[in-house]
Amino acid sequence: MEKLPLWDVLNKTFKTFKIGSLYVDATYWQVGAIILLVFLLIFTLARLRYLYVHWSLGKGSIAMLFWGVVLAIIMEGFFILSGRTIFTEILGMKNVPKPFSTVLNISRQKVVNVLGTENAVPDTGAKSKLDSGQMYSLYKNMDKSEAQKLRQDICYP
Repeated sequence: MEKLPLWDVLNKTFKTFKIGSLYVDATYWQVGAIILLVFLLIFTLARLRYLYVHWSLGKGSIAMLFWGVVLAIIMEGFFILSGRTIFTEILGMKNVPKPFSTVLNISRQKVVNVLGTENAVPDTGAKSKLDSGQMYSLYKNMDKSEAQKLRQDICYP
């Protein structure tokens, strides 16, 4: 029996994903099956919502939708401030195309002007990493109550 050329196309690797220390090779037919199953899941959940919950798009849900959009814009602003966006993170883009990078730089500059800061996360007060000997000497120099509290926090979660 001769192989069909379609079979070769469907078994080509779409992309290799690294999940922790595990590499997963997704083929085109697996990607198509996942898309179909996600569609069926969303369709089923929508049908269940319609049958059992009877939600409607009233004033309360529109207000929550508004606050959800506002929260998403704020989060996107922090992503832009750090030089990334949700789209580039989801798509896994390392080198963003020139038009997107131009838009990112313009929007980042606007966010910096509004917030007045360049860093999304402030620098910590730690100057350098300590080795175990330095940590032990700092622990020994603590007074008794602080050492007891530290031991309580670490040993008894």
